[in-house]
Amino acid sequence: MDEYYIWIGFPRSSPEYIRGIKAFLKNAFPIYKNGDQMKCPCKKCTKRNWYCQDVIYDHLVCNGPSPLHADWICEVSQMKFGGTDDFEDCEMGIEFEDNLDAMFNYTRKNFENQGGCEDEPNADAKKLFRHVEEGKQPLYPGCTTFSRLSFLIRFYHLKCVYGISESAFGELLKLIKEAFPDANLPLSFNAAKSVIRDLSIDYEKIHACPNSCMLYWGKNKEKNECETCGVSRWVVHEKDDIVKNNDPPKLIHKVAANVMRYFPLRPRLQRMFLCKDFSKLMRWHALGRTKDGKLRHLADALAWKAMDARYPDFAAENRNVRLGVAADGFNPYRSMNLSHSWSTKGKLACPECHYETSSVYLKQSKKTIYMNHRKFLDPTHKWRLDKKRFNGEMEMGNSPVPLTGTEI
Repeated sequence: MDEYYIWIGFPRSSPEYIRGIKAFLKNAFPIYKNGDQMKCPCKKCTKRNWYCQDVIYDHLVCNGPSPLHADWICEVSQMKFGGTDDFEDCEMGIEFEDNLDAMFNYTRKNFENQGGCEDEPNADAKKLFRHVEEGKQPLYPGCTTFSRLSFLIRFYHLKCVYGISESAFGELLKLIKEAFPDANLPLSFNAAKSVIRDLSIDYEKIHACPNSCMLYWGKNKEKNECETCGVSRWVVHEKDDIVKNNDPPKLIHKVAANVMRYFPLRPRLQRMFLCKDFSKLMRWHALGRTKDGKLRHLADALAWKAMDARYPDFAAENRNVRLGVAADGFNPYRSMNLSHSWSTKGKLACPECHYETSSVYLKQSKKTIYMNHRKFLDPTHKWRLDKKRFNGEMEMGNSPVPLTGTEI
């Protein structure tokens, strides 16, 4: 066990534990605070509630640390830095959460330290750094809860979640500005959206076939009909006026029948690599993780290793990013009512065994349990014949053949 993990195991009334908590709060508040408060990592709050430093100290002493955040508390308590330079070089385990102030702080400091670099930031990076500087401005004089940029992002998020129209968003900005003249906000929707776009958190609209056959993208961008089903790309709105002199009705405009919102991945990855600390975390799988043959990280899995073996040139650069596809919602056996649902409960819960799943329903507890795991053992393993320690039966079954990606 590492040395800095020892103190958290001491009794909460011990001097060692008290020193560790004080060191954690001393190091954490300058980084993660919002105003004079920070999310409390105690066992009851689990970083859901915001409190001042004294209250968090009492919680950590009375309730103890949350097991989910114990490692992070220990790491933060051991940060050693005497100034800005030392602060930037430490491994601080940045948390990917809604903490814009911390993100702006990291990015701004890294940008300031690039004065000796030969390569100048590109245009997109300069836009981001400009907004980082603006992010330090308070929403209004004396405001400690929001910066100009953090409020704008939260406001734009509400627009997307609740379907607020662009015109309504602009009018709300004007209303806030009229009610609070000192508010440091843009005056129109377009001005606000330009800020969001420069931060690389905007999305693109791509027209799609109404039957979801194809996307009007790339070489198909200018087409007007689906190549598969022949359905028109557009919904045409016509005037309702009475037609005179047998003239055809005039068209108002065409609207896409189906639109897909696409969140570009490349600018988001580039934005992460702009920060030195984030870039370290993005390379941790190759340079920082423990490689002892145990399954500790995705890089230890067979899929990751198979990809490295298949694309050695790609694997040679540890800054390259691998993307995984989640299988949630798949229904390869069509055993659920929905065509894209994957059963995770019931008698056919195992996606590998499925119809060969060994399940037993317990009437008293009304739960389904899964037995016969010994069929995955070697046919000569001694546990296959052990009745006493298992379900009272010998296991003579064979493990199912794993499905290939094509079969799934």
